[in-house]
Amino acid sequence: MKLYLAALLLCLLPLVPQRGHAQTVDTLVDVGGYRLHFHIIKGKGTPILFEAGGGDDARVWEQLLTPLAQVTGTTLITYDRAGFGKSEVSREADDTQHGILSGMQGLETGLKKLGYGKEIMLVAHSYGGLYSSLYAARHPKQVKAVVLLDAMLPCFATDDFLAGMMRDMQADIAKNKTEHRGRYYQTLNYPATVQAVRNAPFPASIPVMDVVAEQFFIPNPTEAARWKACHQQFVSAQPNRESLTAYGCGHYLFHENPALAVSVIAKAYAPTRGPQQRADLLQRSLRYSVEATNELKKRETDYRHSESDLNSWGYTLLRQGETQKALEIFKLNTVLHPQSGNAFDSLAEAYLTSGNKELAKANYKKSIELNPKNMNAVEVLKTL
Repeated sequence: MKLYLAALLLCLLPLVPQRGHAQTVDTLVDVGGYRLHFHIIKGKGTPILFEAGGGDDARVWEQLLTPLAQVTGTTLITYDRAGFGKSEVSREADDTQHGILSGMQGLETGLKKLGYGKEIMLVAHSYGGLYSSLYAARHPKQVKAVVLLDAMLPCFATDDFLAGMMRDMQADIAKNKTEHRGRYYQTLNYPATVQAVRNAPFPASIPVMDVVAEQFFIPNPTEAARWKACHQQFVSAQPNRESLTAYGCGHYLFHENPALAVSVIAKAYAPTRGPQQRADLLQRSLRYSVEATNELKKRETDYRHSESDLNSWGYTLLRQGETQKALEIFKLNTVLHPQSGNAFDSLAEAYLTSGNKELAKANYKKSIELNPKNMNAVEVLKTL
């Protein structure tokens, strides 16, 4: 079963000075043949636009928005790309038309209709880095700063990488053609998306804060080194680009260390304000960062060796191919938490991975005994 990180910020909000109830807008905007969904927290100053990663929609940013609104006081804009979340897909678009260029035009139309077609700051995660790069290239005077959070850059997406990715994704492309049009177009057009960004180099005039996760999103040391080298190459190309490693974090670093993400975004945003406003913003950011980091450390201490912690550790070992070690961790979890159906479900999955179907069946049955609603175990047992 998947392990979901706790929403740490919920208990931290009182630590930041209250700025009243900001007006929130949740709307669908016709951008020419289809509608894009925008979620906006209104404020004052240069707006910040968030670009989600591939497969994600605007909801991925939810836990950052309240502290960022309170720290910066500015307008925050998240949206769903065509075919994701609440956004529609153009019925007239074919496979070649529904790429990053049409997506960019839809975004630009939507922002203009909402009154945000001028100065803006960009924050991007993963695949969203390609969208932010292209938007910056198309609007070099309007984009005041960019924050990249473990974002995809075209120097990583080499022709060999793209060819291998497209080979591996053929089954998903065929499946999503009927099940998820947004992902279908996104994957199908990935090489064309990268080429469009290559053809529009990132403007040298725009300052960038590039945050890279310490832990690469797949257990491949060669690709991890190439990812970091690509980001180093990008940052070193211009003096107004800074790099930062998010230690102890994986790809969704803004979920694992929200205090870091808020502080980095606030720092990048500060130059858009006047001297006094800038000083106040940085003071609020510092207070939030100190208190949030302290609370995070406390929660890490409470979390250590909990059922969820051991479960997460076991799955990490399983993904790394260390099946025997994973089995020992999962076994320990069932000993420490004998009434947890989830612990026995995880142990059963590890046994199944190791090829031991009999012990897998026994532990799936134990999981169902403890939790009759565990339909995952029921379905797996049918196949065994």
